[in-house]
Amino acid sequence: MKNNYLYILLTVTLIYSCSSGPDRPVNNPLFDDGYFVTNEGNFGSGNGSVSFISNNGSVQNDVFYNTNMFYLGDVVQSMTTANDKGYIVVNNSGKVEVVDMDSMNHIKTIENVGSPRYFTQVTQDKAYLSDWNSNSVHIIDLSTDNVVGSISVGAGPESITVANNKAYVCNVGGWGLENTVSVIDISSDQVVSTINVNDKPNSAVVDATGNLWVLSGGYTEYDANWNIVNETAGALANIDTYTDNVISNLEFPVGQHPKNLVSNRSGDKLYYLNGTIYSFSTSNASLDSIPFVNKYFYGLGCDGLNVYGTDAMDYVQSGWSYKYDRYGNTIDSNQVGIIPGGYCFN
Repeated sequence: MKNNYLYILLTVTLIYSCSSGPDRPVNNPLFDDGYFVTNEGNFGSGNGSVSFISNNGSVQNDVFYNTNMFYLGDVVQSMTTANDKGYIVVNNSGKVEVVDMDSMNHIKTIENVGSPRYFTQVTQDKAYLSDWNSNSVHIIDLSTDNVVGSISVGAGPESITVANNKAYVCNVGGWGLENTVSVIDISSDQVVSTINVNDKPNSAVVDATGNLWVLSGGYTEYDANWNIVNETAGALANIDTYTDNVISNLEFPVGQHPKNLVSNRSGDKLYYLNGTIYSFSTSNASLDSIPFVNKYFYGLGCDGLNVYGTDAMDYVQSGWSYKYDRYGNTIDSNQVGIIPGGYCFN
């Protein structure tokens, strides 16, 4: 009888000790059957967050805070994955939060990286992080998640795209003007060439043939009263990644400012925001004038098959994320955090 009592007592003790206490998150889920939405939050408020939407359409908001019990910080700019870890770039807080992708458990904070924008894995053990403050790309050792060096590029480095052992950095100019793409040799971490494109290149993708497509938004100049005094044309440029020469350049009408270029899995269909969502076949010789989805969006994503758009609403209340199939039909919609701006597909 005494032995039975001890067994019951030990069992109860083990169950209690393994349960979630007041300092631990309850029912920590696995985040392996869906995708993440990054929510910028209000500038200066420190309320940036990450939402998780499962493949069945259900949503969990504030998954980083609910797992780790501290807030991400000010302006969640982007999120990407590398070697089963997630890298959440928090722009105005000047840091990157590193998490386990399955559990969202916090691993490390990469600090003192200026005004970081986008994190891109370039080899198995190395990543690049663009930084507006220093006009450079930081080199990250993925085995330690430490900054081990920096590469000077153009003004306001934005997205980073990898092709032919080179990293193509879109220099958007920050709040100013820039019209170049810096080409970095990944083996040497050196800039080997600079490609001139239209003003304010913001994003790029690689197509099925290995060519690079760069989307430039064009520049808008204002006077002291915020009246427009000058605008330049945005464009979609096609670049040969062996020679780094521009093959073709399709300009948008002046006054349009496209952004957020993404592609499907096969690399023959591109999508971008020009207020609404537009698609572009890489075999076309002209831009499509008919929207793929005729609704205004703030951010855009593609998991290779489906297309996703974020609606920031009034930039104060919680926004929404919409999911579409390859024909532009709505699959689902979910309310997420404040100012949803981007996606991360695990």
